[in-house]
Amino acid sequence: MPASAPAPPIPDTGIILAAHGSRLPEAVAALEAFARRVAEAHPDCAVRLARTMGEMHRGRHLRPLFAARSLDAAFLEMARLGVTRVAVQSLHVVAGGEFAQVLDVAGRVQRGGAFAAVPVGGPLLRDAGDAPAVADMLLASLPGDRAPGEAVAVMGHGARGPAREIYAALAGELSRRDRLVFFSTLDRTREDAARPDSNIGRLRRAILETGAKRAWLVPFFSVAGAHARRDLAGAGEHSWRGILARAGIECRPALAGLVEIEHFSRAFLARLDAALAGLARPGEAGSGGTTFFP
Repeated sequence: MPASAPAPPIPDTGIILAAHGSRLPEAVAALEAFARRVAEAHPDCAVRLARTMGEMHRGRHLRPLFAARSLDAAFLEMARLGVTRVAVQSLHVVAGGEFAQVLDVAGRVQRGGAFAAVPVGGPLLRDAGDAPAVADMLLASLPGDRAPGEAVAVMGHGARGPAREIYAALAGELSRRDRLVFFSTLDRTREDAARPDSNIGRLRRAILETGAKRAWLVPFFSVAGAHARRDLAGAGEHSWRGILARAGIECRPALAGLVEIEHFSRAFLARLDAALAGLARPGEAGSGGTTFFP
């Protein structure tokens, strides 16, 4: 009787990729493809995706979709695998509320003593100082068939607190580099969007003032999920596409998430490399007592 194959070695190090999550298959596929890229680059590590989408989304809407595994559940799985060190990489766009939750969970887990180290790699925009480099990445990744005189409307999710200033810094950097590239964030409700001073209202006026007759619609999200496909480029009258079209602006969506674009995926991978390097050296303590490697 032939000898059975030896069991694969238990990985010492794990990687958790923390993303907001999505309900759309296209977004799920993009996140899974990025996770495979990470796994191929780090074959000796256990790699898992985890959601940071709020608990209010639990239930029937989330069960069949990406990241039903919460961040806490991902850590529990790592512990069951026998992993002793875990690097967490944020796939968030800005250091806002969900990234703060990642730091809090990582800090709580490290204080619990189950893992020797839990470094956290920062999001794409860690602070306003990242805005110039990120603006360069965004401009370099715009559609190649954009013609002179065509505008670009970039949609961010929006945030509260200091993250709003980070978004504002990015908007300023983009406008300084290209007067036809406009960055704004999603209005919180349809009622907000209908107000004269809404985000989309100001963006519409700014594009009209340039005389541009066409605008490219570009999502600034890790994946092109529901906001990108419904609120930005959807056929509904309340989408950016619908609002701009009624103003006489032809819209061309360019729907790709940041993890699908090489400039940005490399940035996330560089953050992860810094976090992994932090497993072997002391770093600066961040929120919750964990180690944050920006």
